[in-house]
Amino acid sequence: MKQESKDGMNVDLHHRCHDELLKYWNKLRGDRPFPHESEIEPDDIADMWDYCFLISLDDVVRRIGYRYSYMGNELVKAFGDDVNNPDMALRLLSSTKVPSLEKINEVLDKKHSVIDEGNFINAHHMDVRYRTCIVPLGYEDGQVSHLFGVMRWKAY
Repeated sequence: MKQESKDGMNVDLHHRCHDELLKYWNKLRGDRPFPHESEIEPDDIADMWDYCFLISLDDVVRRIGYRYSYMGNELVKAFGDDVNNPDMALRLLSSTKVPSLEKINEVLDKKHSVIDEGNFINAHHMDVRYRTCIVPLGYEDGQVSHLFGVMRWKAY
């Protein structure tokens, strides 16, 4: 029997992506603090790739905010835009603060995985409830270069 959460999402599917991401991340990192961004292979996580995002960190980002270098097609849809025009979704994403800045900073400060959940209003004025898992990617010296995550969502 499939269990539903209070917002109507399928709990098994909703949590499975987060568990799969953590399992994949742990496999890649081995005994290191975290894997490098170049180790992410979309084919290895094809069943959830369209729900994933990648945030690049660099000097420009620190001055003006976080830069999404990848956003899966299903995430573009969450923001109420067409996958053929992801630029609008990226603008919406930065204005909605999904995932929250607090959670992004927690991943950066503590260098471990973080779960974030909340809601936002998308371009079609629908209430989108989401849950995301974010993990750090980086270098052998412990410096974080990217944040990688998966987000499951449902619009109302």
